[in-house]
Amino acid sequence: MAINMDVKMFLAKVAAVLTAATSLFASCDKPSSEDEQIKDKMSFQQNECVVFVGEEVAVPVLYQVFERGVFVKADYDFAANPGGVSINSSAPEVASVTAGKVKGLKEGSSTLTLSSNKINTSGKLSVTVKKNEDTPSSFNQDITQPLTEGLIALPLGLQTGMQSFDIDKRGQFYMSTEDDNSMLVCALNMDGSKIGKDMVLPSGGHGDGFSIEYDADDIYFWTSGTMGERTANGGYSGGKANDPDVHLICRHKFNPGATEYAEDALERFYLNDNGARFADVDTEHDVIALWTYEDNSDYIYVYKLSDIRKATTVTRKVTRASHNQGKEVTAYNLNSVKTIARFPWKRKGVTTGETNAGAVQGLCVYDNRIYVTSGAKNDEATLMSVMDFNGNILQRLVKVGVSVDKQQLIKLNLSSDGTFEPEGLHIRKGNMYLGFVGDYPTAGSRKHTCVIKLK
Repeated sequence: MAINMDVKMFLAKVAAVLTAATSLFASCDKPSSEDEQIKDKMSFQQNECVVFVGEEVAVPVLYQVFERGVFVKADYDFAANPGGVSINSSAPEVASVTAGKVKGLKEGSSTLTLSSNKINTSGKLSVTVKKNEDTPSSFNQDITQPLTEGLIALPLGLQTGMQSFDIDKRGQFYMSTEDDNSMLVCALNMDGSKIGKDMVLPSGGHGDGFSIEYDADDIYFWTSGTMGERTANGGYSGGKANDPDVHLICRHKFNPGATEYAEDALERFYLNDNGARFADVDTEHDVIALWTYEDNSDYIYVYKLSDIRKATTVTRKVTRASHNQGKEVTAYNLNSVKTIARFPWKRKGVTTGETNAGAVQGLCVYDNRIYVTSGAKNDEATLMSVMDFNGNILQRLVKVGVSVDKQQLIKLNLSSDGTFEPEGLHIRKGNMYLGFVGDYPTAGSRKHTCVIKLK
């Protein structure tokens, strides 16, 4: 009898423990309040943006819904507003927000914030409202001015080997790099942080001939594209191309995350089989300049940008085996368009032509001038030369002041050892922007990228 009583007591204790455990696990499976449930979330895609007076644009938000244990990107309908999202402006007299769109009312700045009872929201968006500037500018800045902290327009610090960059009318920067034998293009916040994914151009060349249409509402860029296989030794397009395939001048619409070949470009232009090493557009003065290679010499071609779509067309065939082999592509034939300027140029006249400093690192057209930068990372300074549309050299091998003081480069954290290689050059609204890459030997082979804006 005593044994049975002990068994009953033991079983009763076990039952009590199991009941408590069951209750505990049940409480874990079911949140005790709505706040403990996983919510969808929304944040700003970038931390700064520019809107012009009278312009209304969509607020750049990233909306993610929680499905099957993971967050999935989705579109949000601000008209229906199922999550009850509010976007508040700190200065509604400057920038007002209605149904997910921000409108510029007058010059100034405002900060946008998100709020919702049903969606987790985070982040702030700094909005600058500007007036549109339609009057063409001219460039008259001193390229010998020394480096100061105030000249650093884009303190990237990105560990990447930039090949070129450009800027749009909102002040947004874009950068081109080469990786795994493809050209990559990405957008950057004004603080240098990366926005979204790279656009990949497997036939886009080395990435150095890269130019944005400065004043377009959408983002379009120009570069070179080969109809054949890329080579493993740098893949330069034009300017003594590394392979015999046809190269085109390509106009792409920026589409982050997409992959596009030359034949996928929005528009294509044919000059010769070398294409163009650099294709630089100055929409402010309606010109496009191409640096190409023909007749065993380097050539500069300049056209009115508004004229080149009046050209007749030619058909060229894709020769690469890996993608679209045999596909025929139509391109505007630039040989049927009158040039503003066409002249051969001896690189030795605008670079040292004897060492790595002879490497052309940036070529820019602005108004009626061609600007060329050259140099290697260990050189005393970056060099710049200026030509007119007749091929006359107006300035020869001038030292770019921001590259001279090696100790200042180190002090401002643009280089750890004073090495500084030029990568890209553009003039926008009368302001010259210069791209550079500094070495960081202590971090292996990684690079440190920045953009300087002259004053």
